[in-house]
Amino acid sequence: MSIKIINLKKYIGERLLIDIPELTISSQSRIGIVGKNGSGKTTLLNLISGSVEKDEGQIIYSGSVSIIDQFLELDNSKSGGEQTKEKIRQAIQMDAEILLADEATNHLDQKGRQFLIKELKRYQGSLLMVSHDRDFLNQMCEEIIEIEDSKVTHYSGNYDAYLEQKEIEEKEYQKKFQNYVREKERLTGSIQELHDKSTGIKKAPKRMGNSEARLHKRGKGQTAKKALSKQALAMETRLEKLEVIEKPWKKQPLVLPFTEGQKIHRQFLIEGRNVDLKVGQKTLLKDATFVIKTGEKTALVGDNGSGKTTLLKAILDKESQLDIAQKAEFAYFSQSLNQLDEEKTIFENVNQTSIYEPQVARDLLAHLLFRGTTVNKQVNVLSGGERTKVAIAKMILGKSNVLILDEPTNHLDIESLQVLEEALIAYQGSIIFVSHDQYFVKKVADTVLEIKNQQVINLTNQKQIKPRSQKKEQKMVLEMRKTSLLSKLTMGSDEATKNALEIELKEVLEQLRSN
Repeated sequence: MSIKIINLKKYIGERLLIDIPELTISSQSRIGIVGKNGSGKTTLLNLISGSVEKDEGQIIYSGSVSIIDQFLELDNSKSGGEQTKEKIRQAIQMDAEILLADEATNHLDQKGRQFLIKELKRYQGSLLMVSHDRDFLNQMCEEIIEIEDSKVTHYSGNYDAYLEQKEIEEKEYQKKFQNYVREKERLTGSIQELHDKSTGIKKAPKRMGNSEARLHKRGKGQTAKKALSKQALAMETRLEKLEVIEKPWKKQPLVLPFTEGQKIHRQFLIEGRNVDLKVGQKTLLKDATFVIKTGEKTALVGDNGSGKTTLLKAILDKESQLDIAQKAEFAYFSQSLNQLDEEKTIFENVNQTSIYEPQVARDLLAHLLFRGTTVNKQVNVLSGGERTKVAIAKMILGKSNVLILDEPTNHLDIESLQVLEEALIAYQGSIIFVSHDQYFVKKVADTVLEIKNQQVINLTNQKQIKPRSQKKEQKMVLEMRKTSLLSKLTMGSDEATKNALEIELKEVLEQLRSN
């Protein structure tokens, strides 16, 4: 079932949220929708389903639409994961021609994610997915739609292929900016040179009579001066009409300080030997033995209810079963975000507990996408994802030397996830975190511990988490880029664009042969 979108516009107040001149979604497409929080991803799904009214344009399709939304019933006796699984079953059973999935991986553990992926792969209709789970997007998507500043851009391939194409676009924009700067400097220099030459042509001497002065004005020097002025004017016009290319924003490497007093001089931060943990009558750990190294980022994974959060609380409480480094000072992140002062600004919240100069707080917040005057926003107007970043920034710059994070990736868009990953990697202390986001775990964790069958298993030592084949993924990306370039060449372009496309295609083909 194909979907045709024509001249679609949706406003939120006076702000144009979505502006799609034309978009065709083919039958049986597998499309991931990405963009920042508030960019309009969920709104686009709701416009297609008809639950939100469009302001202008048309959305044309026939047949039924089913949706897996991200909202849970708070008074439901079932867990978030159980409610999500039920929604997945109901949506698939409708056998609709179009299925819309809005953050369907939220609240799902690894078994739940695999159930979702299995069900969606069996589905035969058109599938549109909003998700911040990059591993899920890689497994499920054949196309990506990006929403940015109300505009929609279409990319072939999965999420990693999309990133590769975005990197190419950024490099092309950088070249375009450099060409603009060179041309601007050339024109400015030429204009100044012409003005200097024109000024250098001698004027009529003061003692010269009127008749002699008229002859001087009609002389060769004055003719040359007029010609130079005319050339300068023409170049000034070209400079005025030159398309202005804004300087691309370049992310600076993040360096986070860490004082000598915060360092823990001991190999193991935590040693657990013959640990037993229970919740009520349920045994979570039985005679479990494990270690967590000082200075490492340790991910704690496992099924819902296996005991991850309970183990974090045992660590925070420094229970006697655990041998914890004496100098360990914990900072804990939970979904309640109660460590923030609602009436204070972003900067005030982070700076009031920071042990570093105020500029360090400003630099970290800028890296976490709070730039310029944004740091002066009060916490009580922030979204859930923004609050998460502020809370973690506050922890990173505080006096603690161990961060304990329980599901820090919930509510974050992909760009926020990436900058959070960079901040946690740059942190020089120890981190223990729980996350169902496999991509996040692979990116941040030095060690992965799994709670399974009442034991704590070191997956890193057992090499159960295997690195993705970079060579295989690179070849896939190159194949997709080749297809994109061939498509652009067939669409017809000016000579300069065509030459540039042919040069890039040649480079891609050479890289494919070398692979």
